[in-house]
Amino acid sequence: MSELTLFAALTALVCLPLCFALAAAALPLTSAALLFNPPKRVKVFRDKYGQQTSTSCLLCGLVAVLGLVGGALALQSLAPASAAFWLGWPLPLLPLCAGLAVSAALAVVYRAVWQNLKDNRPLHSAIGVAATLAAWALGYLFVSFFRHYVLSPLQPSEDPFLFIPPLDSVAWLLLPAALGMSLALAGSVGTLYLIHRRDKDDFGRDYYNYGLKMGSRWSIAGAALAVASAAVAAVRLWPSVRDLPVRPVFFWGEAVFLCALAMAAILWGLVLRNQNALRLKVHLVAAFALSWLALSAQALVNLRFFLG
Repeated sequence: MSELTLFAALTALVCLPLCFALAAAALPLTSAALLFNPPKRVKVFRDKYGQQTSTSCLLCGLVAVLGLVGGALALQSLAPASAAFWLGWPLPLLPLCAGLAVSAALAVVYRAVWQNLKDNRPLHSAIGVAATLAAWALGYLFVSFFRHYVLSPLQPSEDPFLFIPPLDSVAWLLLPAALGMSLALAGSVGTLYLIHRRDKDDFGRDYYNYGLKMGSRWSIAGAALAVASAAVAAVRLWPSVRDLPVRPVFFWGEAVFLCALAMAAILWGLVLRNQNALRLKVHLVAAFALSWLALSAQALVNLRFFLG
């Protein structure tokens, strides 16, 4: 097995819990946005969808934390020397831990008070939106830390602009791509959770058709944002890449990312057009697998380019 193949396999392995982390980050938003003035005919559907997706958010977050921490411990001997940066105290470890704690606490509260705040939808929705914004802020820290560390020889504690990449930094394009993947995976994981609970929480075929289509809508919107942002980032980086040995990895990695997400979007679109979305379970599973492939390809491209 070549060194690149092994690295790609390890990247895909790490990206699986990362998929759940990105999904958990956006899942509260995908239901909180539906709480504002819901039409009477779908109010019950939206409430059930929100309860199920907020539960899946907590499960995804737990799996993500266990997977990422366990993977980091298992692979620490293979990590580059620059990875020690992530263990620095107080920066960046303190804000990372604080961001994780805040977003997790808000997600727990959002799910726990579902019944108590059913008559105060604006407040309940605000908690869900805040949970996602806190998690996305954590994602911003990752992007800004990573981009800064690669570009600057300064120690993080010595640089007052640690949290703000330069205006011309590609980090400002990678961030919306990451947020788009977060929405896409939230919708995808949400549909898989609904399918998993179909036999235990039988809320009727109409509800599941509604829920699977709602998740697919979020996924398509997120995938569109991710593809647009990543495409612009690739164009920006290409002049720096075309004369480097990493050029084939960059080109084919970006191609896999774009094609995989496009294929996943087609599958989600078929779910939207079908009168009985429950018949397309395989489509939804395949769409998640393609999203995982896309995220792994994009991670491989960025790791190879920025860390060499």
